[in-house]
Amino acid sequence: METPMTEWNNDRLDEMNGRMKEGFAEVDKRFDRVDERFVRLEGEMKQGFADLKAEIQQMGDRLEKRMDRVSNRLDRFMFTMIAAGAGVLVAALNGGLN
Repeated sequence: METPMTEWNNDRLDEMNGRMKEGFAEVDKRFDRVDERFVRLEGEMKQGFADLKAEIQQMGDRLEKRMDRVSNRLDRFMFTMIAAGAGVLVAALNGGLN
């Protein structure tokens, strides 16, 4: 009586083992597809960040040029104000000594 039960159990275990292998093979295929998606997504993200970095660099360059123009205008304005102030001071001192 133990022999048929052992054979039945071994056959049943072999069958279950085969089904488990098939199931895991299917899961492995799915994981392979997920891995491919992650690789593609990683590439897209790297490209996106590279594009974003380039765009930020261009914006920084344009901002730097604009700030240089503003700085030059402020420098000219300050020079004009100093020259005008010096002229007023000279005129006041000149007029006060006469």
